[in-house]
Amino acid sequence: MMKLVTAAVVLTLAATQADAQVNAGEKAPEPSLPFTMTPVATFNLPWRIAFLPDGRMLITEKVGPMWLVTQQGAETPVANVPEVLYGGQGGMLGVYVSPHYASDHYVYLTYSEPGEPGGSSLALARAKLVIAKDSARLEDLNVIWRDGERGKGGQFGAAIAFAPDGKSLFLTVGDRQRMTPAQDPNQPLGKILHLTLDGKPAPGNPMAGKTGAATVDVIDPPKDTEAAKTAPVVRTYTFPGPNLSPSETWTSGHRTPYGIAFAPDGRLWELEHGPKGGDELNLIEPGKNYGWPLVSYATNYDGVPIDSPDTRSDLAKPVIYWTPVIAPGNMVFYKGKVFSAWNGSLLIGGMATKTLSRITFDGKGGATPAERWDVGHRIRDVAVASDGTVWMLEDANPGALFHVTPK
Repeated sequence: MMKLVTAAVVLTLAATQADAQVNAGEKAPEPSLPFTMTPVATFNLPWRIAFLPDGRMLITEKVGPMWLVTQQGAETPVANVPEVLYGGQGGMLGVYVSPHYASDHYVYLTYSEPGEPGGSSLALARAKLVIAKDSARLEDLNVIWRDGERGKGGQFGAAIAFAPDGKSLFLTVGDRQRMTPAQDPNQPLGKILHLTLDGKPAPGNPMAGKTGAATVDVIDPPKDTEAAKTAPVVRTYTFPGPNLSPSETWTSGHRTPYGIAFAPDGRLWELEHGPKGGDELNLIEPGKNYGWPLVSYATNYDGVPIDSPDTRSDLAKPVIYWTPVIAPGNMVFYKGKVFSAWNGSLLIGGMATKTLSRITFDGKGGATPAERWDVGHRIRDVAVASDGTVWMLEDANPGALFHVTPK
């Protein structure tokens, strides 16, 4: 039995396994697109879009650069970006505009920060964006949070959502394919963190002031994979009392949280990759444990089974999951007049399926897949401009920036 420092929670939000597969993962794409995708510019493995108040965009490339881009496709390099360790899933990742940009001109960056004794950590930095007539640069860049884990490989998460009141932010931290840290209350990996705008633990976090150990049972990938399919190896891990303060932690048990956003009603939603199956859309509530790697509607890549979330009422289930996977890149809630029927919907880019999906909500914490379009490109990011048009980035080299408008 798992012992956690968070309280046990009984969920009633998720669809059943059969329903989720029929409604989400196996939903056929629509026969035609209700929009036109116009390529505007190309980049080397583009990752994220952030709109500035004047309609221009900041776009990151995973290999390192960041660009200031007009809606006509003119590209200006942004100088003084931090050094990153590019490789695998690491590199220059997210860029986000401060909720107080009009007065502070801050932008926030997430990236794999190189360091000794090797490897990289997820870093969250803040800098002032200075734009001149023919140039752009970052000034006074300061790393305000880093995970300190080092090592190589894995998926970093690295997505940010600013709280609706503009006073704090939520940062997703991937487990970097190390699995057990997602359940370790003393490590930031596999968590969603709630931080002040200067990177400190935000007041009122559910883990603040708590200490103690946690014991979890985790299925280990054994040496004999064939035997593991019928007799998986289960090991018990005991994590000692906090070495790293858990007062930043909002939720735990996440694998690869690539998307996070607040809905119009103020609820916080998160999107993450499963292993072989089981991509998830989660309603995020403070103090809850979302189960990874203890449970998943999936199996491990090597065929080792994972317990179903239906077996653990103390762990939060996804509201929607996808089997087979869509490999979500990111998500955004739509607001605008251009696609008025989409208002309040969530748009999700799929990399494995090369799709754009639309999700609707019931206002009570439930969600339903509404439409899914085959767009023919691996969609890493999807964003909405102030005029209500949609913009998407293609996960490729070269990867296109698409402007999405109604037909």
